Amino acid sequence: MKIKITFLLVALLGVAAGRNDDFGARCADREAIERIYYNHRLGQKPPFEQTLPPATLENLVRLDLRKEAVLKKNYGVEITPAMLNAEVQRINSTTHAPETLAEIKAALDNDSDRFANVFAKPIIVERLLREKFDNDDALHAPQRRLVEQMRNELLAAKTNGADAGKLLALLKQKHANAVAETIWQLTPRPPETNAPAADEIEIKKRFGPNAQVISPPPAGDPKQPRYYFEDLPAGLQNVLGVQLRRAGDVSAVIEMPGGFLLCVAKEKTDAVLSAAVLSLPKRSYEEWLNAQPEGNP
Repeated sequence: MKIKITFLLVALLGVAAGRNDDFGARCADREAIERIYYNHRLGQKPPFEQTLPPATLENLVRLDLRKEAVLKKNYGVEITPAMLNAEVQRINSTTHAPETLAEIKAALDNDSDRFANVFAKPIIVERLLREKFDNDDALHAPQRRLVEQMRNELLAAKTNGADAGKLLALLKQKHANAVAETIWQLTPRPPETNAPAADEIEIKKRFGPNAQVISPPPAGDPKQPRYYFEDLPAGLQNVLGVQLRRAGDVSAVIEMPGGFLLCVAKEKTDAVLSAAVLSLPKRSYEEWLNAQPEGNP
C-alpha cells in the first residue's frame, strides 16, 4: 500500500512540476515577444523590467490561459491543430510588419510550435471568445429588455398622440445620459470629404475597421463634421431606411456588436435624417471575464 501511495504521490508531483515548467516556458516566451515590441517603441521609455515586471508577464499568461478555459467551458470550443494552423497562415499572409514578425519568430528560436501556441493561439482564442460573448443572448438579455421596454413606452405614447418632440422628451427623461441626437446626410458624400475625420480614425483604431460613428460631438463644436448615412453598416442603413420614414417613427431594437440601439426620427427630408439614438451597451466583456471561475484549459 505504501508503495502505491508513494508512486501516486510521485506521479502527482511530476504532473505539477510539468505544469509549472510549461507555465514558466510560456512566461519566458511571452517576455521574448514583449521585448520585441518594447524595442520597437519610439521615444523615451522606462526600462523593460519596469514596464513589464515578471508579475505582470505572469498575469498576462494566466489571462490567456483563463480565456482558453472559459471558451472551452462556457461555449464548448477547443482550439484544434487545424484552427491553429489556419490562424498562423492568416498572420503570415496579412501582417503589415513582416520584419517585426520575423524578429518575434527568431526570439522563439524559429520554433513553429512555440510560435503557434504562445503568439497565434491567444489571438484566435480572444477573437472567438469575444464573438461568442457578443452573440450570447442570455448574457445580454437584461440590456435588451430595457431597450424593448423603452420602445413599448414610446409606441404607447405615440398611439396616444405624442409627436416627435414629446417622444424625444420621454426618451431623454428615462435615459438622459444614453441619448444622442444625430443628423445623417442622405446625399452622397462629396469627393472632397471622402477622407474620414480624425475622431472616426481614432474610433476605428480602438474598435476595429468596421466601427462606425453613431453619435456626433456635442452641439456647438466648431469642428463638428457631417455624418453621411452611406457610411453606416449596410444592415443598419436598411433598418433605418425602412423604419424611419417620417418624424415620430420609432425603430425596432437594433443589436450591434457592442450594444443595443433604438432610434426615433425627428425629421426626414430628401437631404437629411435627424434622429435621437438611445444606445445602451452590452454587459462589459472584461467584467464578465473577471467573474468567471479560475481553471485550466
